[in-house]
Amino acid sequence: MTAAKNLMPSPGNESFKEFIRGNCYYVDKTPYLKTIFNYRGSRLLMLRPRRFGKTLMMSTIRYFFEMNYENPGDTSLQQDLFKGLDIMKDEEFCRENMGQYPVVSLSLKDTDGLDFRNALDQLGETIFDLAYRFTWLMDSKVLQAKGKEAFSRLLDHDHLCSGNESSINTLQSSLFILCRALYEHCGKSPLLLIDEYDVPLQKAAMGGYYSQMSKVIGPMLSRALKSNECVSKGIMTGCLRATKEGIFTGLNNYSVNSVLTPNDSLSAAFGFTPDEVRSMLSYYDLGNLYDRTRDFYDGYRIGSKEIFCPWDVTSYVSDLLMPNDSGPESFSPPAYWNNTSNSRIITQYMPNMKKSEAGRLQDLLDGRSIDVRVHEDMSYGDFNLSDAGQFWNLLVYTGYLTLDKRGSDDICWFRIPNAEIRKCFNSNIIAYYNTIGGKYFENYSKAITEALLDGNTDKLVTALNRALSTFVSARDTAGREPKENYYHGLLNGIIVSSGDLIGEHSSNTDSGDGYADITICSADFEIAAVIELKYAASRSELNEKAKAALRQIEDKDYAEAERNRGFRKIFGYGIAFFHRQCTVEAAELPL
Repeated sequence: MTAAKNLMPSPGNESFKEFIRGNCYYVDKTPYLKTIFNYRGSRLLMLRPRRFGKTLMMSTIRYFFEMNYENPGDTSLQQDLFKGLDIMKDEEFCRENMGQYPVVSLSLKDTDGLDFRNALDQLGETIFDLAYRFTWLMDSKVLQAKGKEAFSRLLDHDHLCSGNESSINTLQSSLFILCRALYEHCGKSPLLLIDEYDVPLQKAAMGGYYSQMSKVIGPMLSRALKSNECVSKGIMTGCLRATKEGIFTGLNNYSVNSVLTPNDSLSAAFGFTPDEVRSMLSYYDLGNLYDRTRDFYDGYRIGSKEIFCPWDVTSYVSDLLMPNDSGPESFSPPAYWNNTSNSRIITQYMPNMKKSEAGRLQDLLDGRSIDVRVHEDMSYGDFNLSDAGQFWNLLVYTGYLTLDKRGSDDICWFRIPNAEIRKCFNSNIIAYYNTIGGKYFENYSKAITEALLDGNTDKLVTALNRALSTFVSARDTAGREPKENYYHGLLNGIIVSSGDLIGEHSSNTDSGDGYADITICSADFEIAAVIELKYAASRSELNEKAKAALRQIEDKDYAEAERNRGFRKIFGYGIAFFHRQCTVEAAELPL
């Protein structure tokens, strides 16, 4: 789209009409209207992570296809909204389809609730608002009396939100009733658009009322979509293909396009391609920031396409355009995802994480990919986040991981897509360890602290490596902080958790010619330990780094303060870390 220079980015705007009328910068996805409309089968489910532009696309579909009910055949609204966009170049498709269909457009993304009754009220509100757009059907001279009677129940707010068996039956039949009424009045089967169809099921699973909610949502969608001549095309969006909710069982002409679909027909329908991001940045004279934008928000692979998260890019550009005395180059890309995505997925899984899966999570954080058996038949009702297979699949479909390469059968390799998502992982993992504190470390703290105070190097190495094997180091490999800082925090957490074994514990203590990383003393104040930590760039450097750490303690006399306090014994420990391994060099220091 050739845009006037007054167009502005509009993150979070999900209305196509508002995009165009509000002079917003619009990345032209209209060619995909034809692809979606002609996609194989009369029922299409498009699966993408949250914040990937699904709602805006559904709005675009609605405004392109929906007829003028008062004056059928009038396409002046479409001519105005879509003027200059790529879809208008396909004159035959526009002539045959633009403004030619009744459209029922429903979003379920706000159907949420702390309990079933509250969620049911919200669903009733949603159906009432949808039906209210079509109140004119009650004056239809074509619609039969029974059709009007059924439709009138959708306009009875108190009935829809009463929560009794009768209202639930009405909600279950609501979409079928509305589509049938439009079919009878218009003489043409409507398009049924259902955005974020799986949100009520996801929220119900989290809230503990999944069984009740699935018995409402399942029949509501299936009655409208199965063997219904009143719906010419059913298009849904969501994150997961919820297979066991009774929605898709027995559904004919049903197609799925997901983040793992190998063909490229809809790969770039959601999200931004590199060229689209370059064009946006160039439009605002920010082309020099493309590499930074790519590193932080790119990395998704859908089909064979490289895809950016659109909400992140638009939010970043919008922030870059804010007044800044230092210029846009000084504004580092924020992690917008962390403020909107459901990070509970990670923290809920970690308490049940096995040692082998901790290693796989560490591989992801260190920039490697892991192999996962793909489950396309997941169900919200069956979620068990202690199941590693379900956990990894959930991360794939919700946008935490992206495809790296395909293996044999249903095995694929996945990786963290970009720096923003890695930062999201890191912050949630750090928050998890901070929250559980001693509860997590208590399994290791006693053995490690006893070994430090006994001068038992072998026991210390064994206990530390056992702790590291289950600990996920959320170090930011692209960050500027010394990498040993993460291990410093880990060891501090372990020592603090040892309770009455220690009489005193300090970090970065001023002693001798510098600052000791960690110092502790026994509960009876007889024995002290001085610890210096290093990070090794490779496994082969561990011994060298540990020796260098011990020499630093000795050369800079980090034990001076403890020696002046009259401890009976003082041990010095040089500890070097590489990923989830460590080596220790120790010596009893002179008094």
